[in-house]
Amino acid sequence: MLLISAGELWLTQREALASANSAYDRSIRGALKAIEANISTASGGLAVELPYRLFELLELTASGHVYFRVASRDGLVEVGNLDLPLPEGVALRSGAPQFLDAEYLGERVRMGVLLTQVKLQGPTGPDTPVVIQVAEQAGSREQFAAQFVRTSVLRAAVVLLVLVGVVVALVSWVLRPLGRLEAGVRQRHPADVSPLQAPDLPREVQPLVQAVNTQMARRQALADQQRQFLDDASHQLRTPLTTLRTQADYALRLLPDPPSGDAELRDSLQAIVEQIDAATRSTNQLLSLARSDATEPHWADFDLAELLRQTVRPLLTRARQRRIDLGVEVPDALPAQGDATLWREALSNLLDNALRYGHAGTPVTASARWMPGPVPGWSITVISEGDPVPEALSRQLAGEAGGGEGGRFVRGQGARRGGAGLGLAIARRIAQRHGGALDIDARASGTFAVTLHWPHPGRA
Repeated sequence: MLLISAGELWLTQREALASANSAYDRSIRGALKAIEANISTASGGLAVELPYRLFELLELTASGHVYFRVASRDGLVEVGNLDLPLPEGVALRSGAPQFLDAEYLGERVRMGVLLTQVKLQGPTGPDTPVVIQVAEQAGSREQFAAQFVRTSVLRAAVVLLVLVGVVVALVSWVLRPLGRLEAGVRQRHPADVSPLQAPDLPREVQPLVQAVNTQMARRQALADQQRQFLDDASHQLRTPLTTLRTQADYALRLLPDPPSGDAELRDSLQAIVEQIDAATRSTNQLLSLARSDATEPHWADFDLAELLRQTVRPLLTRARQRRIDLGVEVPDALPAQGDATLWREALSNLLDNALRYGHAGTPVTASARWMPGPVPGWSITVISEGDPVPEALSRQLAGEAGGGEGGRFVRGQGARRGGAGLGLAIARRIAQRHGGALDIDARASGTFAVTLHWPHPGRA
């Protein structure tokens, strides 16, 4: 609209100046005709009786000086303002006035030029071309055009402001349903892939909403496919591993007790059992990692304190075997929101790492709390005591190196005890799927603290 208005004002200025020239040029045309009618050759030369009344009127109209010059085409005979410049590049036609802009005495003038034929050598002599020039200062017509343009600019500005206001108001009114849709999408939970409902949207936006709904339906179908595949893979992988473990245990029971039994065979079977346990744990972790990547969290209310107690209870026997003091620091109840199953998986992996890599005779503490602040939420922290973690390994575990995958397949100082290096990656991915993160604090003293935190879905 601004570009169109600017172009229109440019055309208006040209048209205003052309209209002013057309109006003012009529006065100059009259002066040229009057001078032509008052040319006399009776004395044998060129004489001109000036129309003073007309010149006075012309000066009043032009609001400035008026100049004239009458001269033969060869310049031998001249009357009036002799230094008035001759027009250049203008094809003069006898009896047809021509008008042009010129400069005289340092100012712009509008000049009319008329070519006429005069018999200077008597009635029977040849025609002599005579050029009549009348010029007036151009200030008045330029002022008229400028005033006309200023009026047009003011009018265009008012119209433009009104149009912009109307357009803004109309667009704001038409796009109000889009604003409500945007607010609804922002307030949605990350796991909510239900179709968008916006029947009051403009007709032009409906195809976009339908395309988004189609894409979300495809994504949900893909997630269901992946979840089904993981369930099938879990069953197909765990069943043979469990069968192998059962058969190995049965073979160990059938062997005679030492010293009569075959010690080497017993050691081999015991090694098989340990490898099966390691393979089972790695398989479970890989499936957990894949499930955390493919499955959307199912948010629900749960007691975070009770979740920690239930997760720690089955690990107490293992902790006693390693002489580790496994404890929980939580209030009696801690209401939270999230996928309780995924958080139990994340906490189990953190506690398993703590029991696996922690020093015997040291404490392992799991705690949970509510975090107030600008972004309120919950946090789970597991603290253990082990070997000091090198800085490079700490960065890898935190996901700052090794491809930035959150420490996947990065194994700690105690890797000789087994493990695939997926525990922290699983916990981190679960936190990310809840909109949170995993933080690692590896101190030089050997204290290793891992914190999971995620925001409240309604206040993030």
